[in-house]
Amino acid sequence: MENIKMIKQEKKFNLLGSKSFVVLLIATVASSLSLSMFMFIQSWYVVAELNKEAGLGIIMICLTVPRMFSMIIGGVLADQKRQNRIMFLSDSSTAIVLFGLAILFMYFNEVPIWILAINAAFIGIFGGIFEPARDSLLPKIVKTEQLTRANSMTQGAIQIALFSGPLLAGLLISVISYHLLLIIISLLLCLSGIGVLFIKIPQKQNRLDEQPEINFINNLKEGFVYTWQEPLMRGIFIIAMVSNLFISGPLMMGLPIFVRGVLDGNSLDFSFVQGGLTFGMIAGSVLIGVINMKKNRGAYTLYLIALQGVGMLVFSQIQTLSIAVIVIIIIGVLIPAINIPLVSMVQTYTDENKVGRVMSLIRTGSLGLIPLSYAITSSLLGLGIDINVIMAWSSLPLLACTAILFILVPVIRKTD
Repeated sequence: MENIKMIKQEKKFNLLGSKSFVVLLIATVASSLSLSMFMFIQSWYVVAELNKEAGLGIIMICLTVPRMFSMIIGGVLADQKRQNRIMFLSDSSTAIVLFGLAILFMYFNEVPIWILAINAAFIGIFGGIFEPARDSLLPKIVKTEQLTRANSMTQGAIQIALFSGPLLAGLLISVISYHLLLIIISLLLCLSGIGVLFIKIPQKQNRLDEQPEINFINNLKEGFVYTWQEPLMRGIFIIAMVSNLFISGPLMMGLPIFVRGVLDGNSLDFSFVQGGLTFGMIAGSVLIGVINMKKNRGAYTLYLIALQGVGMLVFSQIQTLSIAVIVIIIIGVLIPAINIPLVSMVQTYTDENKVGRVMSLIRTGSLGLIPLSYAITSSLLGLGIDINVIMAWSSLPLLACTAILFILVPVIRKTD
């Protein structure tokens, strides 16, 4: 009996007992924390110091558009080169860019917005190659049966970093200068970059650099063809795109409008609702990690997407702050509860030498629709349509997509 208990405990805790996974987790947190702190610093500087609120949109475009394309490139590289070296390149390059920006803050009274825009573009380029490398490396250092738990721990850590980054940056910027804070972030990224070099990759993966180079365009085309021809990957790709298109704009962009216009709330009320969403996402990541779902992941994902659509419909009809917070927490829980099993399924069932490309294409496809979702929501608001009506209607495509995929793509609901 004691031996059985010891074996169970070993299986339960061997993730944190893996030095490679712990280093990868720390590097992911450092990268996410650094990015969120940098974005807060840059946004605050543009608004508070330059008084150019409209310039924030330009900077966001300069950050997100290059990041989208670099994720595709990063996916190809992740399938050809050692992933920890790519992550080192990403972190160290980002650190150099931020250190250069710190020098500009040190010697110039006012850093022009065009410099900030160029800097954001480089951050987007170097940051974009990090995620495909991480997603491709994870299934190589973690056992298949623990992929879901590993992804949940990673996503939970990312959510905590993204939540705490602006708070930490806001606290530090009140006591130290911009250039000192940027130097601190640079050092954090340097330590993270050096740390990932100590991740031990299985011996067979060490031969990646010895493989003959494949034409980049052909490699990328192969990733596209594979993703679309495999029914499971195609279904996951469609799920990611539909979810981001009909959730990002109405929910993420619409929350402050909903609180102000529908709930008749103030900034404090909005902080409760926004905090509820973040809390739900963290709780969802932890919950999925505890459950460590291994069976019927595809079917449960479809059910949860349908539940998310119902949640959006219910949320759009709420008139009370307390109920709104409760429902938004549930919606927040559902976001990682859907994303984590999908990522784990991709890592489990994709050919080992194509994981980087498939993951980057899925992430890029969904990320690319976020600006479109924002634009559609803005256009509908400009036509005088209330945000609660937009939220209600956006829930219907989620429900329809779930039904269509359930019927026409049975491989999803049958996949563990």
